[in-house]
Amino acid sequence: MPTGTYAMTFDGPDGEHFTRTTTLEKSTATDPTTGKDKDIYTLSTEQTGPNAFTDSFQINRTTAFPEKERQGLGAYLPYRPERRSYPYFEPGAQATVPLDYLGPGSVGGLDTYQYRATLPDGTQRTVNAERRTGTLIDETWSLPSGVWALDDASKSAAVDRARSETTWLRALQIMALLTRFVAAIAIVWALVLLARRR
Repeated sequence: MPTGTYAMTFDGPDGEHFTRTTTLEKSTATDPTTGKDKDIYTLSTEQTGPNAFTDSFQINRTTAFPEKERQGLGAYLPYRPERRSYPYFEPGAQATVPLDYLGPGSVGGLDTYQYRATLPDGTQRTVNAERRTGTLIDETWSLPSGVWALDDASKSAAVDRARSETTWLRALQIMALLTRFVAAIAIVWALVLLARRR
């Protein structure tokens, strides 16, 4: 989960729009128990339009869950999301609700997992997360006033970001495989040299 700011725009009924801006910041603080420096990640989200809210909390960068003080995911899903329900904290409603796994999907040629959360007021949030990175690449909000969907530019940017991350993952997996192969050859070569000495 890279640090930085990401903005997503949603198109709604009657040509209306709203924007959600998410910022993941890294800071350093001294851990009172160990006396060592510790990285702290803060996820801040601001959403305009219907269900407007501002939210900020410390996040575990690896799991995408809050560090403490509240339950449930924020705007991000964990790296390598699972095919299960997750607790989701909706800041606008100040409620934790299940984000239920719906099944596989596909957006922009990328395989996704689909999830849906139903808020206490009946609003439904449906997301498509890239299955290896957890990057949200499509999202809709179904409100009584109508459906709000991620606009094409935001969706395209999210697909490009997820595609870039999966390319890096594949490259790292290939490098790991090649490293193991070279290590195995080196071990065999060392054994051959050792056997020749005897």
